[in-house]
Amino acid sequence: MGWSNWVECPFDGSGNIDLSGLGEAPNSSGIYAIATKTGWSYNTQYVGRSGRSIRGRLQNHLSGRGNRVVRGILENKKERPSDPTQALYFAFLETREHKLIEAAYIDAEDRPVGNLIRARLPEGLRENEVYTSELED
Repeated sequence: MGWSNWVECPFDGSGNIDLSGLGEAPNSSGIYAIATKTGWSYNTQYVGRSGRSIRGRLQNHLSGRGNRVVRGILENKKERPSDPTQALYFAFLETREHKLIEAAYIDAEDRPVGNLIRARLPEGLRENEVYTSELED
């Protein structure tokens, strides 16, 4: 199974985010991405991982208790409801190899602005090998 489709969490007129879409996120391990959208393009703001519950980690981030870039977007929208950001989006990849996959995505040249430390793949492992390998039975 690959990445999910993007799931929308829209803001209301007061700048509050609707988290009802979190029901689509699994209560299992894996990695996730949080993005904004401009036109048809998704702009990834943060990539993270969870060894237990993707849904739980997303709940924390989208409630303002996670990454500071995501928290800043939420606070800005609450303070300025007229801000053009209409929603935050998330996508996920269920896997038991969440640390390795997260490192591959963060190590990319276009890594998300919200990732504050640069995670790297272990020495000798190439990004392409991760993307083309089978992760689960």
